[in-house]
Amino acid sequence: MSYKIPVVFAINNNYVKQLATVIVSILKNSSKHNCFEFNILSNDLSSENKNILSSLSSLNKNTSFNFIDMNEITKDFDLEKFMSRRDDYKYISTETYFRFFIPEIFKDYSKILYLDADILVLQDLKELYDTDIQNYYAGVVQDTVLEVFIADENIKTRTKPERIYTEYFKEKLHKKENSYFNAGVLLLNLDKIREDNIVEKLWQFTAEESPLEFQDQDVLNAVLEGNVKFVDYKWNTLKDLNWFATQVRDKKKRKYLLSTYKHPGIFHYVGGNKPWLVHEENYNYACIEEWWKYYKLTPYFNKKELFILKYARRMKLIHRWKHYLTMSILGFTIIDVYQEPMILKFKILNILKTHIRFKPLKNTQNIRSV
Repeated sequence: MSYKIPVVFAINNNYVKQLATVIVSILKNSSKHNCFEFNILSNDLSSENKNILSSLSSLNKNTSFNFIDMNEITKDFDLEKFMSRRDDYKYISTETYFRFFIPEIFKDYSKILYLDADILVLQDLKELYDTDIQNYYAGVVQDTVLEVFIADENIKTRTKPERIYTEYFKEKLHKKENSYFNAGVLLLNLDKIREDNIVEKLWQFTAEESPLEFQDQDVLNAVLEGNVKFVDYKWNTLKDLNWFATQVRDKKKRKYLLSTYKHPGIFHYVGGNKPWLVHEENYNYACIEEWWKYYKLTPYFNKKELFILKYARRMKLIHRWKHYLTMSILGFTIIDVYQEPMILKFKILNILKTHIRFKPLKNTQNIRSV
């Protein structure tokens, strides 16, 4: 017996490879009895890409695709004027605001699952979709990055004027609570959203308060405050959770977050450093190999792109911190060999004797991203 799960994505023509990878991961890790309906919102998706994406239904005969052209729907909206353009946030496109149109586009649906395309789905989505959100606007996952930002008064917003996040929440988002969710995974209760005219409130807040630090995600957190259900962290495991977990003071919660990081249901590659991009930063996060595993199963994969994976592997290796060897006698260290980012150090009799510095890859500035 098939079980229907409607899923929505919002992308542009430059993100089809990532979308195909997500869809393959969904179909490979969910029950064959699930009937997935993938709804793709886009302004510029080519006919060729529509055909390629539709071909993925061969992985599960119960799968269907709908492609919704957003040009007519968004013609009266100047979405660019709502964008907070800054150097660390250029990877965000205006398609992010397509989420606000979902309740009206899918009028025949009571509940729908929205997913970003920079993710992998590693467990059966039915479990998430079955979450009871009858009395809430959405099922969401707490944003661990913002949890750390809120707790650290030295971290400020980058959208002007700069202010610490507790002030930003109170003064800009008019929030009464410091809870904050990541909007890359949203289980939406469309009936309740329409009943309470939430879409109009989202656009009103956007028009009055933009530009915002995290744009439509901030809008959703402000307008839906107090009416969302926080679900397990595993359904939106942020790629840097392993580091952010170390900043959590509660030992029990820290242990739980690190356990979640090892067994994610959805892994989310937030930020500008993606596994399919050549990046100068390190790649000290999980599921890089996994992303390439599923990407290789898509019609878009090209062997020539594997240099990016090799680059990521090397950068991950040379940026890590690791102890290799320690020899001690009566508590006195004789030999110590350890690695710090970009350097391998040797200590003899607790004196730094020598080191080996890793060389960065040459001509990376000329490498084109996927």
